[in-house]
Amino acid sequence: MKTVKKYLNAFSADVAKGMLENEGIQAEVLHRNMPYLGISYKMAVELIVNDEDYERALELIKKMESEGGNFTETPDGELEERE
Repeated sequence: MKTVKKYLNAFSADVAKGMLENEGIQAEVLHRNMPYLGISYKMAVELIVNDEDYERALELIKKMESEGGNFTETPDGELEERE
């Protein structure tokens, strides 16, 4: 397993995880319950994928970020893509 991206909060990692899973890439979020108390970036929430999916996952995350992460949370807690 490889760390494809580090995040400062679990919500952002979960959004990326969901996008990867929709593309058929298995992903896991590590350190989900680590509170942010000025800790170093090394202890951030990590999104990991299988070694063989790393390059594709990295490309997909870069694409999502370049598009502004076009997601918003609905009143029922679901994520939907913004137009």
